[in-house]
Amino acid sequence: MKHIITFTDIDNPEGVLKKPAPASECIPQWYKDAKAYLHPSGKQKLIDDGSPYSSVKKCMPVFDMMTAGYIMETPYDIYITQTPDGPFFRCGEMAAVAFQSMEQTQNHPYFRDINYAVRILHPWSIKTPKGWSIMVMEPQHHEPGPIIVSSGIVDTDKFPMPFNLFLKLRDPNFEGIIEAGTPLVQIIPFKREDWESELGTEKDKNDISVYTRKFAIRFFDRYKKMSWSRKLYK
Repeated sequence: MKHIITFTDIDNPEGVLKKPAPASECIPQWYKDAKAYLHPSGKQKLIDDGSPYSSVKKCMPVFDMMTAGYIMETPYDIYITQTPDGPFFRCGEMAAVAFQSMEQTQNHPYFRDINYAVRILHPWSIKTPKGWSIMVMEPQHHEPGPIIVSSGIVDTDKFPMPFNLFLKLRDPNFEGIIEAGTPLVQIIPFKREDWESELGTEKDKNDISVYTRKFAIRFFDRYKKMSWSRKLYK
């Protein structure tokens, strides 16, 4: 079943800002350059000890996390200078950046090693179907950027307004420009459901043993061929 996530640019004329793109269209260069198989031939061949010598590029959980959801880029240039009171953030859209009192952080670990609490209000309204929320986090398996963005969950079926993102410099002494169009956050929709945990039974243990034997049948791409399901975000 296809679900619709709606991105609405509420503050700017249509088309001025780039709509958040599927994460599959924002694959980092390191991954594109990586070799899938590390045998000198570059092909599906075993090394001397009989191991399938494949790389992280063949790890489907990494691929799924990297390509899940959508990537929101920085909507404006962010210009950062260092002052005696700490870093100062300027934005192409000045109203987008705001400083808050450190008292509001209440010793949250994210803020313990800095003396500022700065947030950016991105320009996108995000709307999901009833019962669906979004996880917001740093782009997964991308090169670390100059800023760290705090993660969170937003119930975007009930809250369609743009929300705040708290920023932190990865290098506390950084100065310079973070250009508009830099990957900022990854947005992954998920359906809200209730869960509870339980211990596995003897039958569960036996099922795992059976799967383990089946898993050993293949040399290459075992997980992809036996367990993986394709996820699509457009």
